[in-house]
Amino acid sequence: MASELYLMEVGDGRYSILLCDDRGITQMPALTPAETLIAFSELDYTDYRKVVRWLRDEHPLFEERIDIPVSDLEDFVAKAILLTPDLYEIDPVSGFVVTDILLRTLQTEDDGTAMFLLTAGQAILRVMEEPLRVQNYLRNIMEITFDGTAGSTPAEQYEKPKASYADIARICDPARLPRQEEYLSIRLHNLMELWILVLALYFEQDNQRICRCGYCWGYFIPKTKKVTRYCDRVTDGQSCKQRGANLARLDKTSEDEALLVYKKLRDRMYSRLLRWQDAPPSERSKLIPMDYEQYDQWSENARLAREEYVQGKLTAEEFLRKIDTTHELTSYEAGKINLPDGPSRWQQLVARDFRFDPERYFPEKMAHLNLSDPDPQCQILTADDLRREAQKGHQSLKEKYGK
Repeated sequence: MASELYLMEVGDGRYSILLCDDRGITQMPALTPAETLIAFSELDYTDYRKVVRWLRDEHPLFEERIDIPVSDLEDFVAKAILLTPDLYEIDPVSGFVVTDILLRTLQTEDDGTAMFLLTAGQAILRVMEEPLRVQNYLRNIMEITFDGTAGSTPAEQYEKPKASYADIARICDPARLPRQEEYLSIRLHNLMELWILVLALYFEQDNQRICRCGYCWGYFIPKTKKVTRYCDRVTDGQSCKQRGANLARLDKTSEDEALLVYKKLRDRMYSRLLRWQDAPPSERSKLIPMDYEQYDQWSENARLAREEYVQGKLTAEEFLRKIDTTHELTSYEAGKINLPDGPSRWQQLVARDFRFDPERYFPEKMAHLNLSDPDPQCQILTADDLRREAQKGHQSLKEKYGK
């Protein structure tokens, strides 16, 4: 019997994943679509990811050279096979699928070309990376779908991926689900198919909704249909609900209103620069021009004005007039300005492509020199530093305040 993967409806809005092979049928615990999505998005692949990364970046099979010894491929295959039990422990479903695809990949016959060993290794590596890749895709889709949608129904949440990921939204459209009187049972061919189906089943139902906790940014299922901003996870004896409510009050009173407007205006200018740089020349007529020179001029002018304001040399109104060189503001009374937050750099990256992978996008280390500082010093920024910088303006309260 060939290995087969099924999703089977068991009743009460719950579904079970079936793993079928020569050894028999393994039925995974029955969960609702919402529970299933959250569980997969939270799986911790850290140790597995480290080994796969080592295989990709350090294994001698992928060194640049003219001749590749067969022993390198044999060693690579052995290490990949030894890794599958570890994957099973973390995620039995992915372990089952990866093992099946890996065994079929290993049956590929040597075509006699000089590149066979390398292409065979790359194919195996891609198989081993599949759970990491699919989890990353799903996390991006969930971020787009559930960020800022507290109180929305699943059908309303579905409009978010429709706007950002039209192709993904099309294939997880609940209207495409088969209609039948009997319980649903569908055979899947890969992990992405499975999670797209679970998404479609989530959007179809209206009994549970997924929300994102404003404190920890974890996903949760509220107990009622009321707008719920925090989950019940507990850290150091306090729930996210308690911590979130306290920090939200601090969040509203922690900054000078004029400086908040300055930050929003700065983020808007940066977003405008990115849109201008990324747009092909044929589409720039639809955008407000903002090249690097214009952005640097605005930034330097705003920096100097901010210094004068902080030192008490400018009133709030004078400060805002000075930085509003593009006439964005409708008033110069700080408390009366309604300037919506622009998307953070992180939000733009995620919205642009569901395949966005922070591990590949942000380098492990990068030297940074801020020439706008009065006394510029070279800093070494890690991937986490770069990620936090990209998320500024839109991040969890826990990340923002570090507590």
